[in-house]
Amino acid sequence: MELVPYSAADLWLTRALETDERVMAELGGPWPDERIPLIHERRLASVARGWWCFTLVPSPDDRAVGMLGIFESDFEGQAISEIGWSVLPEQQGKGYASAGLALLLERARADGRWGAIHAFPGATNGPSNALCRKFGFELVGQGAFDYSGRSLTCNHWVLDGAVVADAAHAAGATDPEEHA
Repeated sequence: MELVPYSAADLWLTRALETDERVMAELGGPWPDERIPLIHERRLASVARGWWCFTLVPSPDDRAVGMLGIFESDFEGQAISEIGWSVLPEQQGKGYASAGLALLLERARADGRWGAIHAFPGATNGPSNALCRKFGFELVGQGAFDYSGRSLTCNHWVLDGAVVADAAHAAGATDPEEHA
């Protein structure tokens, strides 16, 4: 698995993920196609500001199968580090999200700037919640959260900054049973 920095060439991946009903089921539904260029440009601008957004590339000869990242966010008026991931439906269940998450958390540990990392998967998104458990995130609550103007019921998981150092190593790189 390789994490490749998100770039202008990844518009196709944003379109494939953000307009897919299955991928977006836990995020309020797919976005209309006309909104995709704006989402893509916002992602590129965020990367330019230092946020991490990577595509998941299983091997050098493969096309990206998803994306994941860590970014600055706001939770109850406090600045936090948030993590998120998406995998193309036909690539789910192959361990790609797990492998990518392991690599991303290892980078976060080495970088040291992110501190505690928060995740907000949909409350009924079993695979994403399983990944949070697998990598040592602690479930701290459930509630209604805003996602781009959409109110979603999500679980709130936190990986303590001190734990980030060990989470990727302890969880291993792949788990073919994961579906996200």
